[in-house]
Amino acid sequence: MIVAIANQKGGVGKTTTAINLAAGLALRGKPTLLIDLDPQANSTMSFLDMSQVQRSVYDAIAEPAIRLEDVIMPSPVANLWVAPSRIALAKLEAKLIGEIDAHFRLKDKLEPLLKQYPQVVIDCPPTLGLLTVNALVAATHLLIPIQSSYFALEGTDDLLETIEKVRQRPNPSLQILGVVITMHDKRTALGRDIQDQ
Repeated sequence: MIVAIANQKGGVGKTTTAINLAAGLALRGKPTLLIDLDPQANSTMSFLDMSQVQRSVYDAIAEPAIRLEDVIMPSPVANLWVAPSRIALAKLEAKLIGEIDAHFRLKDKLEPLLKQYPQVVIDCPPTLGLLTVNALVAATHLLIPIQSSYFALEGTDDLLETIEKVRQRPNPSLQILGVVITMHDKRTALGRDIQDQ
């Protein structure tokens, strides 16, 4: 199973969801690969010392000669490996512009590793750009973290539209695993009738 954690809105708990899901799978004895596609590299920092990261997902996706396994590093958690991010990942879109296989780079690099890492979790950046599309093309499932507030629901139309475009051609078997309500506060009322206020 390859689970992409995506939502174009920032600060909704994508990274927290990704690192907890990956660690949870690993603690259950399942070999798990966490791919950090966010240039902010918070998933990477959660498990690795950034000074030890020599190569990142950027190198694997941007350079045909570099394999994804060349950048993967073991984490301190048993059964958990990390494909780290660096700020250079922010330049990937500009580098791949006009490349015919730009949307398939991650999928192609990941496929040879699926026997070694049967569980893959992909932490996406807070945009609907090329990095997120690469994750959606490579993924079997999508998990959408949404903050527990009315305004956080704004913009999910754009995400659903992107999902449908990915399903039309590059990844027709992509399934929505579900929505994770994050940062819930019991004082938040999502469905309260206006008269009750």
